[in-house]
Amino acid sequence: MIRNALPTGLALFCALAGPGRAEEDRYIGIFVGSQHIGSDEYNDFNPGLTYGRRWGVGTGGTEVHLEGGVFYNSYREVSPIVVAGVSTRVARIGPGDLRLGASVGMAYYKELSEVLEAKYDFPSVGGFLPVAAVTGAYRVRNVEYRLSVLPYGDDVDGVVNFSFAVSF
Repeated sequence: MIRNALPTGLALFCALAGPGRAEEDRYIGIFVGSQHIGSDEYNDFNPGLTYGRRWGVGTGGTEVHLEGGVFYNSYREVSPIVVAGVSTRVARIGPGDLRLGASVGMAYYKELSEVLEAKYDFPSVGGFLPVAAVTGAYRVRNVEYRLSVLPYGDDVDGVVNFSFAVSF
């Protein structure tokens, strides 16, 4: 399982890491952990590493982003992940910007995909499932501190994830 997930994640990372344009902002994302609200059955230690790019859209601080990498998921599996989304600046607080955004994408959840397929006949593509998140972030200089909320299922009310990103 890990043997199959790691090459996929590394291939995704290399594809995203190709040459870029000057108006792009590149960053490394670091997943720290999560809290599963309403259940203590899941793994809350979810380290991960992603590579991402952001592009400004018009004026006013709106950006689109694409991010991909790997993380250790709530089912104790190594999961490749790719997400795309949009965020916007909502306030200037001290030296940084408060941002709100949303992302959608796919992540590998072999165990969860099997449970969902057996219980609800929910399809997956080789264990890859859709993911969605709403994120609040505080960006100061080249560091962004992110708190993301993800919907979950019957046995968990929601998931809150903490991560940060460093631009270069």
